[in-house]
Amino acid sequence: MSKVIDTARIPIIHIGLPKTATKTLQWRLFACHSEIFYLGRYDGHLFKEYQKFENGRNELVQKIMNQIAYEDIFNPDYAECKELLQELLAPAREKNLLPVWSWESYSTDSLAKRRIRARNLKQLFGEATIIMTLRNPISLLESAYFQYLIRENTGMNYKIGRPPFYCSIDAWLETEYTEIQPHLEYAVTLQAYIEQFGLENIKVFLFEDLVEDKIQFYQSICDTMSINADEGIKLMDEKVDNSRWTEAQINALKNIQTSNIKSLKYRFANKRNRKKMLSMKGNNASMIDSPKAKAPMSDEWKNKIFTATEKGNHWIEEVFNLQLKKHGYFREIQ
Repeated sequence: MSKVIDTARIPIIHIGLPKTATKTLQWRLFACHSEIFYLGRYDGHLFKEYQKFENGRNELVQKIMNQIAYEDIFNPDYAECKELLQELLAPAREKNLLPVWSWESYSTDSLAKRRIRARNLKQLFGEATIIMTLRNPISLLESAYFQYLIRENTGMNYKIGRPPFYCSIDAWLETEYTEIQPHLEYAVTLQAYIEQFGLENIKVFLFEDLVEDKIQFYQSICDTMSINADEGIKLMDEKVDNSRWTEAQINALKNIQTSNIKSLKYRFANKRNRKKMLSMKGNNASMIDSPKAKAPMSDEWKNKIFTATEKGNHWIEEVFNLQLKKHGYFREIQ
């Protein structure tokens, strides 16, 4: 298929997964690299001025997103969207910048919406390179669980009067599994994008490679995007935008929850004071030195998760030649 969008450089579409340094890529690399014209999420504390556009670059991105991903997802006006995108990308064409579209929801939500969003992106962009980062499913859900605790206590679900919230990861999975199950269906998501854009245009990375060698990981990302890697690595260096809970913070939360006096004080504290009670800085990093928190998951839940992802992981290993077994993506054979 010929190009649909008139740009000198073939666009990049980044589709997640959650908990794979997505925010750091969006905030530090995509939004700041001198060769990139960023079209994705501008959210969080770094980009408060973009909230009026529903955390998009401007009103044009907002209108396009409502058409192809949200309000009119099943019946978008492609002609209008393409016209808006051509207008939006005028500066990119003029300066020979790389259009980068990044939205985490492309790898979450219902399967029907994931597939239709892939189709809509194909209709909108025509040619594009798709980037996705995977993560060991047990580790991914453990990280998502800690993010949930932050969201309920000091994040978007914070509300004056709400009591401290803590539950085990097993209890969280029992209540939230249906909601988070799409996180584990990354193989099906990749298949949807292969159907639309072709296997040769799908690039898959592993979060575990980032943990092992972040410089090499960011080098590979930049090479795939054909942008200056030295600048990209400098932008990403030592930036941590989602700090992991520590054992001390989890213990503090449990202590607050089991104390009537502390719990009452916590309920009516603002976010700043709640974080203080949890020894948490403004960016959620710990004020005190403590090991990263662990969330022991029962064998029953581990087996359920491995069963849900096993077939897809074998397919990904074969098709993309990735070392998933090395990084514990499969259950150990006793």
